[in-house]
Formats: sequence, structure tokens, C-alpha cells
Amino acid sequence: MKKQVSLLAGATAMLLAGIAGGALLGGKAEAQRDGKAPVILIVNRAELISQSKAGKTIPGQAETVRDSVAKELEAEAEKLRKDIENYQKNASLMSDEVRQKTEQELAMRQQVGLPQRAQIMEQAFSAAVQNAQAKVLRESQPILKEIVDKRGATILLDRSAVMYAAPETDITQEVISRLDKKMDKVEVQKISLAEIEKQLREAAAAQAQNN
Repeated sequence: MKKQVSLLAGATAMLLAGIAGGALLGGKAEAQRDGKAPVILIVNRAELISQSKAGKTIPGQAETVRDSVAKELEAEAEKLRKDIENYQKNASLMSDEVRQKTEQELAMRQQVGLPQRAQIMEQAFSAAVQNAQAKVLRESQPILKEIVDKRGATILLDRSAVMYAAPETDITQEVISRLDKKMDKVEVQKISLAEIEKQLREAAAAQAQNN
């Protein structure tokens, strides 16, 4: 199951990287061919997420999703604790075979099952947040292109890759202003342990059929 969710998180990271890469080059390569100096613009993608109206709706939703995840994991831990207590009370009444099987099952849940579920939920939570951030960046792409074309820029760089840039080259606030008119919220997908485990079972079943 960890492998499946890790692939999900990896795919999300690749999506973010793809969006980033697509924003780095302008469409005026002919200027370079004509021997003209390149026109470079700067954008702060981190601020597009953190300062835009839509991006500002992500943290609150993420906190709600994380709280929900924590409650699910707490419920799983509480169920395990009660099952262990119940076993301890009734172990003397069990046959050796049943007692050994129950002990192995409880140990597996405690040492593997619960930590594995916690890891899966953390990965799914991170993927949900990254997907929401990716939506903001995707919606900014047409805006970036319009500004790059309008200013005749040949290169667009992310602020994190630049040590210094003249203020007039930074188009971040212009992009945010236009982005805010385009979208004012973005959804962070709700996740649940039951739904994730269902999806993983279905994926495993589909893979088994293909093999």
C-alpha cells in the first residue's frame, strides 16, 4: 500500500515540477536570434500560492483535513488498545492455537498496521495539499504567458533562482492581482482512511488481473 500512495505523491511532485518548468521560458526566442539582449522577468511562485486569494484558502482547509486524519488514526489506536485489553482478559480461556494466532494478529496491527496507516494518511494529506497548490499554479499559467508576450520577454525565472533582480522585472503582484479576479478559492480534497484503503485494494486487484 505504501508503494501505491508513494506513487501518488510522486506523480503530484512531478506535476508541480512540470508546471514550474513550463513557466521558465518565454515565447520570444526570435529576439535572441536577432542578436537582441534577452528580456528577463521574475515571478515568485511561492507568493502566487501564499498571497493569492485562492492560495490563502488552502491552509485552513488543510488544517481541517489534518484534524480529520488525526481523529481517524486515534480511533484506530483506541480500537487496538481495547482489543489488546480484551485479549488480556480472555487469554486464559483460549486454546493455545487461538491465543497464539490472536497474539500474532495484535502484534502485527501494533507494529506494522497502525504505523503503516499513519504513513499512508500523511502521504495522502501531503498529496491533497500539493494538488490544491498545483491548481493555483495551473491557473496562473495563461496569465504568465500573456504578460511575457506583452512585455516581449524571452526568459521568465522563479524568484528562488535569482540572487538579485530589479523591482520592475518582478511581475508577481501583477499576476496575483489578475489571478484573484480569475479564482478566489481552491479545494483541498478531503481524505479518509477507509476511502484510501478501498482505492488501494481496487488498484491491487486491477494489477493482479493484469498480471
